[in-house]
Amino acid sequence: MKFRAKFLSVVMAVAMCVPIAALSSCSGDQLPEPRDVEFTVSAERQAAMDAESDTIRVLFPGLDKSVNEWRNRAVARFEQDYNKTVEYIPATFSVAENTSKIYAAIAAQNPYDAVWVANSDYPLFYIRQYTQPIGDYVDMEMLEENTWVNIDVMDQFALYNGDYYMVVPYNFVNPFYVFYNKDMIAELNMDDPMELYENDEWTVETFHEMAYAATRDNDGDGVYDTRGITTNYTNMWDNMNHTAMVTTDTNGKYILNLDSEAQLRAFDYYRDIQFNKAGTFDNAGGTPQVNFSRGTYLFMIEPYWAIWEMYQTGEAGPSFEWDMVPLPYGTDNTDKYNAVSCGGMSFINGCPNPYTTATLIEMICQEDMYEQQDREENTTYGQYITEERKLMRQEMTEKAFYAESYDALLTNYGRDLLQAVGYGSDNASAIEEWRATYQADVDRINSAVEWPTLVDHEPYTFDFESGIDGWQVGSTVKEAELTQATGDEAIDGNGSLKIEFNPDANGSTNVLAVLAEEYRLSGYTTYNISFDYKVVGELGDEAEYFLAYYNTSTEKQRDAVYFTPEASPNGEVRHAEITFEPVSDNETVFTMLLGGRKVPSTIIIDNVTIEQVRSN
Repeated sequence: MKFRAKFLSVVMAVAMCVPIAALSSCSGDQLPEPRDVEFTVSAERQAAMDAESDTIRVLFPGLDKSVNEWRNRAVARFEQDYNKTVEYIPATFSVAENTSKIYAAIAAQNPYDAVWVANSDYPLFYIRQYTQPIGDYVDMEMLEENTWVNIDVMDQFALYNGDYYMVVPYNFVNPFYVFYNKDMIAELNMDDPMELYENDEWTVETFHEMAYAATRDNDGDGVYDTRGITTNYTNMWDNMNHTAMVTTDTNGKYILNLDSEAQLRAFDYYRDIQFNKAGTFDNAGGTPQVNFSRGTYLFMIEPYWAIWEMYQTGEAGPSFEWDMVPLPYGTDNTDKYNAVSCGGMSFINGCPNPYTTATLIEMICQEDMYEQQDREENTTYGQYITEERKLMRQEMTEKAFYAESYDALLTNYGRDLLQAVGYGSDNASAIEEWRATYQADVDRINSAVEWPTLVDHEPYTFDFESGIDGWQVGSTVKEAELTQATGDEAIDGNGSLKIEFNPDANGSTNVLAVLAEEYRLSGYTTYNISFDYKVVGELGDEAEYFLAYYNTSTEKQRDAVYFTPEASPNGEVRHAEITFEPVSDNETVFTMLLGGRKVPSTIIIDNVTIEQVRSN
C-alpha cells in the first residue's frame, strides 16, 4: 500500500502531543482526513482483483441505505476507484435467518464474499465454519500502522488458532455504560456514580438500591413518574458479573455454565431488579435513548454510541446534566471486566473474490476513522465526546467481555431462561425448564459440521415453440389464462408464453403463472433465471414483477425477488436476469412462480432458462 509511509510520517510528527486515535492537531497542524489519504493497492493486488468478479456480494444486516451512512460512503469510493460493484444481500438481525443463508450459500458452492458481523456472532461463526481467516488477503500490518483497525479487540474476540476471522474498524467498538441523570442524583441526595466508581464502591447492589429509590409515584395516581433503569439489554447482568450461560472446557468444547456460582449470582441480580424491585426496570413507551432524554429515568444502560443517539432521536436531547460510568461490577467480577460489543467484516468461507473483498474492508476501516473525526468536530453532540470519555472507552476495552458471544450459541440467546428468572422463578426451576434445550444446542454446536448432498440437474429451458406445457395459471389469480402467442405477437415470431388476467377481478398483487412440479428446484443451489419479455399495456410507477420459490404442497411462495419492468410501447423485447439465493431445504418440492404487482393485464415471455450456479 503506497499510502502507509505518507500517512505515518504525519502521525509520527504529532505522536508526542496527542493520541493517534484522536486525529487532532498539534501546534495548529491538522492531520489529513483519512479518506483523503491516497489509497493505492499494489500491482500484485490489482492484478488479483482484475482476475476476480466485477461484483462482490455482501450480507449486511440492518444496513442504512442512505448515501451518507459511513459504510456506504466507503462502498461508493470503492466502486468508483476500482470499477467494481457491491451487491447487498437482504438480511435482518436474526442470527438463525442469517446463518441459514450463509450455510446454504456455502453448501450451494456459491458463497457470498463477506458478511458484516458482531462479536456476538463469534465463536459461533468460527465453530460452524461460516467464515474463513482473513490473514492471507487483508493487509493487517497497514491497518495497524494507520490505527484503522482495533487490534486489541480483535485479539479478544476474533482470534482463533492463531488466525483472525473478523476485521474490526478502530472506532466500531462500544463498551456498555450506565448513563445517569446528574440532576436527579442531586435531587435525591445520592452519591455520584462516577465518584463511587473511582472509589471502588460501584457495585451491582448499590446500583440497584439507587435505581429502586428513584422509582417514584410523586402524585399518588398509581403511575410511576420516574423509574430507575431503561435498557433493551437484559443480558447485561451476566456481563456485570463476568459470566455467561455457556463456557468452554479444557478441551475447547462448549459446555453449559448454568450451575456456576457466578452465573447463579447473575440470575439473582436479574431477579432482584426485575421481580423483587418490580417497576424499577422498564422500557415501555419508546427507545431507551428517548426515555432517558425525557428525564424520567435515573439510569440508562446503553453502548458508547448512545452519546450521539441521544441527540438523533428526533427530539432535542437531554435538557439536564448527565454523565456516564462503566457498568457496576458484580461480586464475582473480581478482575473488573467490561461488557464490550463490536462490529466488523468477515470473509464468508470460500469467499470467491478475496482480494477485492479485502480492499473493500480496508477502505471501510479507513472511512471509519474519518467518520469518528467528523462526529467529534462537526456535530452538535461532538462536545460530549470528551477526551476523558475517549480515554475511559479505550481503557475499558483492555479487559473486554461479552456474554452474548457465548450465549449466542443457545436458542434465543438463552433469553427464555432469563425471562423466567425475571418473572420470579427460582434458579433451579428455571434452569431445569431449559437445560435440555440448551444442552441440545451445545451438543449441536460441538458436533462436526455436516454439508448436504447436492442435487445437480441440467438447465430447464423453455422456448415455447411446441406449446406451453409445464406452465399453469397461479392458483390464486382469477379470470386468467395462459396461451401460446404466435406470429407477430410472439417474441421471436414462432412461439411465446402469453399470460393474461383480469385486473378488476384481482388484488394488486397476483401469482400469475407457476412451473409444474416436474421442474423441481433443488435446495442448496443458487439459480440464475433469464428470459425475454414484453409488456402489453401501460406501466404505472409502482408496477413490479417478481419471481419466487413455490412450495408445490402448500402452494405458498417464499424468497420473492422483485424487479421493475421496462415498458414495451412499440412491442420492444426486454431481457431480465434474476438470481435466486439458495434454500436450506432438500426435502420440500419447490418450483418457481411469476407474479405481478400493479401490472397491466398481459405479459409475453420467451426463452426462459433456469440454471444452477456452482461457482466454487
